[in-house]
Parts: sequence; C-alpha cells; structure tokens
Amino acid sequence: MKIIIAGLDQAGILLADLLSKEEHDVVVIDKNPKKVDYVTDKYNVSGVCGNSVSPETLQRAGADTADVCVALTGSDETNLCICLLAKSQGTRFAAAQITKQELTERQECIRKEFRVDYLLTPKEDTATEIAHHIGLPGNVRADGFFSSDTVLIRVAIQGGSSFVNMPLREVRTFFGTDLLVGIVERAGKVLIPDGAVVLKEGDEVGFVVPHDSLNIVMEKLGIIRERVKKVLIIGGGDVAVSLAEKLVSEKKKVTILDNDSARCAVLAQKLPKVTVSCAREIDAQVLVEEGIGSADVCVSLTGRDDTNLVLSMFAWSCGVGSIITKVNSASYERLLNRVNIDITISPVLIVVERILRFIRDVSVPNEAGNDIACMYRIAGGKAEAIEFVVYDDFRACGIPLKSPEFKRKKEILIATIVRGGKVMLADGSSQIHPGDHVVVITHKNSGLTTINDILTR
Repeated sequence: MKIIIAGLDQAGILLADLLSKEEHDVVVIDKNPKKVDYVTDKYNVSGVCGNSVSPETLQRAGADTADVCVALTGSDETNLCICLLAKSQGTRFAAAQITKQELTERQECIRKEFRVDYLLTPKEDTATEIAHHIGLPGNVRADGFFSSDTVLIRVAIQGGSSFVNMPLREVRTFFGTDLLVGIVERAGKVLIPDGAVVLKEGDEVGFVVPHDSLNIVMEKLGIIRERVKKVLIIGGGDVAVSLAEKLVSEKKKVTILDNDSARCAVLAQKLPKVTVSCAREIDAQVLVEEGIGSADVCVSLTGRDDTNLVLSMFAWSCGVGSIITKVNSASYERLLNRVNIDITISPVLIVVERILRFIRDVSVPNEAGNDIACMYRIAGGKAEAIEFVVYDDFRACGIPLKSPEFKRKKEILIATIVRGGKVMLADGSSQIHPGDHVVVITHKNSGLTTINDILTR
C-alpha cells in the first residue's frame, strides 16, 4: 500500500520504520528538513519537506494516489485539516491523532466534518491501558485479543514456578480449564509452540484465555490481582484526569500530586471526588507526606521519562505493591517491560499499534486473494496473530486439526475459531468450516494472505 505519514515525532518515525519493513510504499512529510533527511536515510522511505496542510506538499507526496494518510503532527487542528485535504485529493483512507478533550468528546461529528476514517486518542487510550493493569504485578501483562470473549495474558516464568520444565501438552491439564499457550518468548527469540516445547525459567509465556476462565487461570498462575483501594497519581495532565475518572467510578480513593498550583486548581474543580495536592518540588519528603507508603498503586505520569522512572523506583523502595510508569520513549518501554517491579506504558507504542491495526484492516477488502480480517503484532512485534475468514475453497474443511490429513505448516498455531459469534479455543478435535473466523499465530512477516497458506502443498 502507498502510505503518507505527516509529522515525524516519535510515533511518526517508529511507524515509518515498521511500515517500511512490511514493504509498504511510505512517504513522510515534515517541515524540519533534518527529520526528513534522518528518516529517509535510515529507512526505505521517501520524504517531502514542507507544510503538511499545503495542498502542494500533499500533492508532491502523492496524496492523489495514496491508500492511507496518517496525520501525526503536534496540532490536532493541523491533523484534521491534513486528512480533509488528503481525502479531497484522492487519498482513500485518513487517520488523525487528536489530544484535546473538546475534540475527543465529539469524535463522531469530527469524523464526518473532516472525512476522517480513524481517530487516534492517545491520552484516553493510555489511561484505559493503565486502568487495565491496576492491581496486577509487574510480571504480568493483560492484552485484548480479537474478541471481548478472550484475553492474552503474558507471564514471565520465574524460578520455583510449577511451570518450569513442564511440557506444553500438560499445561491445559494442569489448569483444569480451557486455555491455550499462544506464544513463548525465550532469550529474545519467539517460539510458536507445539506440545513438545518445554517451559523454562525466564520464558515469557502468552496464555490465550476465555474471560470466564480468567480468574481460575490467574489463581493457578499464582497471580493475585490485589484489591486496590488507594491510588496515588503523580502528574496532573490529561491522562491523569481520564484515569482518575475511571478509578473514581470504580469506588477507588485517588490522590493526584502536581507541582503546578494553577493546574491543581483546575483539577480540584474538575475532579471533586479526588484529593488534589500541590507541591512545588516533588521529592522524597513530599511523597512520604502524601502517603506513598500506604498507597496500593503508584502511577507516574509526569512529562519526563527520567522523572517517572525515578519516582517509580522510589515508590518501589517504599513498598508500593503495584507501580505503573508512563514512558514516552519507545526504547525505554522495550528496555523496562521485563522488569518485575514496573509496568511500563508507552503512549507512542499505543498510537503506533493502533495505526498498524487500522492500516491492516483497510487493506483487506482491496487486495485480491486476501482473506485477512485483521492482524495484530504481538511479542513486541516479533510475531503476529492473523484472523482469517474461511471460504468454501479452504482445502482442509471439516478435517480435525489432529488428523494427519490436516497438513499444517510448521511454526503456525491455530489459536481460536469463531463460529456463529461463539469463540472456541482450538484443540486437536477442532474442525474448520466455511464462514468461520480463524486466528493463527506465527512469526512476523509470515507472508500469509489466505487461510490456505497455513497448509503445506
């Protein structure tokens, strides 16, 4: 696909990198020539230096023949205008990032007025991601997975765990409930598991679990989602506001600590059920006075990564059970996501992941011979989970997966089958029929485009 990226901050640069690796035809636009030169020199992309809201600049970038235009500048208004201009020149799909609350509150209207197909709301999405992890220990990540009925739990296997040296064929029996090991990451490498794989200390394992089995699985894993009563949020930006509103609705006691007195006055008026404290300098003494030692969860949401990391380290030293750190740098997130005292959340990675899903979704109806309904990057982009639509021409219809006649390629795992709105985890007795949606997990850049591609010839 031909894709235009307008705006080369962190998200734009990372997106250009990932899309170029997927062999899309990528054109980047930015007013800063140094950024354009940097990206075009480092990645296999083209570049245009200029103002993205200029029709001439968009024309030079090829908006008249582009499949997708993604607007990621620092201005919401600019992003919306870019989408409108690109669509008027012939671009088929447009996505825009917006951050202002007055805009995020009227998304449906904005989509129509500015002809935007997809709106990115990083502040809301970051708050939602943090809320999902409230009370979880640092060695656990819970990700949405293709359906509201299933979830992907990623857990680091620690020494002394019952799973050390356990073959995967025994895992479902151990749990006594429905689940599937979807992926194993070992020493930085991804294994697409089969029954012969044996779990080792240090492995990060992705369990695909139905929601109704989630509590059973977490109990067996020794994961206790602590009952959270008191949450301390450090930093009073828009993400903090959205998060506090979610937590208050769940009857949690929330304190927001910020060093800007004017901002604190706004927060106190906006969030009457939240305790808002102001301190010119947020240091150890202030944090102790604000009761960090009695907090169940500490969330660091200042505008600086280094400050957030130091605050989280201090919270850990005070014995806070659950610590969540916002990091704007994607490299920090990748570095720290295996550290058990921290759950790190990166708004940049959230934005990029959502754009990639959108691009893959809109590519499907326009490519002949493509049965992909959607595609997700998992395991930090080292693997992918692909949802296929099954048609009458599938060569293994009605054949049990365990049958020798079902000749599946190596390193492809059939994870779930959706039939008539019901999600079923696949096992050896499962069969695939026309009309099903089938999710398979495999390595990145697999080249699979139809459900028949999972079979040997």
